[in-house]
Amino acid sequence: MLLIPYLSLVAAWIVFGVLHSVLATETVKQTVRQWMGQYARYYRLCYSLLATVLLCVVLYYHFSCAALLLWQSSLIEKIIAIIFLTAGSCVMLLCINTYFMDLSGIDALMGKKRKFVLQTRGMHAYVRHPLYSGTILVVWALFLYQPYLHTLISASCITVYTVIGIRFEEKKLIKEYGEAYRVYQKQIPALIPFIYG
Repeated sequence: MLLIPYLSLVAAWIVFGVLHSVLATETVKQTVRQWMGQYARYYRLCYSLLATVLLCVVLYYHFSCAALLLWQSSLIEKIIAIIFLTAGSCVMLLCINTYFMDLSGIDALMGKKRKFVLQTRGMHAYVRHPLYSGTILVVWALFLYQPYLHTLISASCITVYTVIGIRFEEKKLIKEYGEAYRVYQKQIPALIPFIYG
């Protein structure tokens, strides 16, 4: 009985991940865009809003789970966690600032078309997916700061989903940018600077 809320949390993250990925596939996008007709340009915005709502639901459930502390963090662990949390948050904010309009779909409200340009400068010169790197840093920093079981579960689910999601995303990026992305892929690590794979 004690494990049911935690298993439900895993299930919630799986449902979020599956929906998030399936709705991002070209097949689903094309089908929904045909159904949307003249409003097809708003698909990305609808997708972003739905993803945000689903994420809020999962996070609400996450925070409603019993706070089962796995160990008491030491002062050094808390300091390391704060450093990682700050670094990860800065990376995420810089990424959001750089391509929020494209990612969110808000550009469609302004009548702008998305610009498909391969990003290789700035943080992209060190990792191919800086937003994901920042996210992983943040979730594990939160776990290190307060090592609760539900935070461990969420951090693990987010990390696994990110690693799996990158494989699918990179197939789309290769299709979109061709050889230029293959070359970039060989030169720059996916998530951790100087660690290739």
